Amino acid sequence: MGTRVEDLEITEIHANAHESLRHVLIDLWRYRELFLAFVVRDLKVRYKQTLLGVAWVIIVPLLMSGVITVIMSKVGQNHQVKQDLPGMLFYLAAFVPWQCFASGLSQAASCLESSSGLISKIYFPRIIVPLSVLCATVIDFLIGWTFFNVLAAFLGYWTWKFLVFTPVLLSLQLATALGAGVVLAALNAQFRDIRYVVPFLTQFGMFLTPVLYTATMVPKWLIWGVWINPMAGVIEAYRALLINDYVPYRMLAANTVTAMILLLFGIWFFQRRVQRIIDFL
Repeated sequence: MGTRVEDLEITEIHANAHESLRHVLIDLWRYRELFLAFVVRDLKVRYKQTLLGVAWVIIVPLLMSGVITVIMSKVGQNHQVKQDLPGMLFYLAAFVPWQCFASGLSQAASCLESSSGLISKIYFPRIIVPLSVLCATVIDFLIGWTFFNVLAAFLGYWTWKFLVFTPVLLSLQLATALGAGVVLAALNAQFRDIRYVVPFLTQFGMFLTPVLYTATMVPKWLIWGVWINPMAGVIEAYRALLINDYVPYRMLAANTVTAMILLLFGIWFFQRRVQRIIDFL
């Protein structure tokens, strides 16, 4: 028997740039299989024809942590900075989440441009493209996170609290990356030089985030910058867990508010420009 017309699922496509968050979520659910296909594609493309493959996820933060540890020990400031933690562990707690965050922003900025051929041919919620790129970075994070936990256990600093707090901290990290990432993706579709600015922004952002130092070293008149920087709370929480210190709940609460505002603004900004994005591409 043939399928009756009334039994078919109907998807309305219209040029309303002011779709509500509810409609965005409904669209994402309808196209969830395409979203998963995009995630798999991004993972395959990322490590295609690479000699070391996913090992780069561990090598990059490990090398950065090692170099910074050596430099700081040579200038005699390592003990002052590292909160009674081994230097390698102190910096890995920052570089593992930061590397995932920075990589996601960089890839999100150019994802619409690289998928322009597909976007111009068929309809699907365009926000799927940057969202799939950022979700693919979760695999990278989990690989780095596993190595970080193994090293923490080997050095005697591991705690079961990592299992409880990591999903919360990862959600905060992804919300921040998605909010900023969709804005950059929308802007880069029109202004292609955005992709050249993103590396500078991530490098500059690293110095504004307690990656190489602790939040306690920030001058009081600048401490507000830490409270509105979600990645600052993520990194500080990982380090606090390593030494069984008090988790910065107040900072994380303020960071969560910032991340939610950024996420909602990013989705709103992207949806307002989605039709123009197709024209630019």
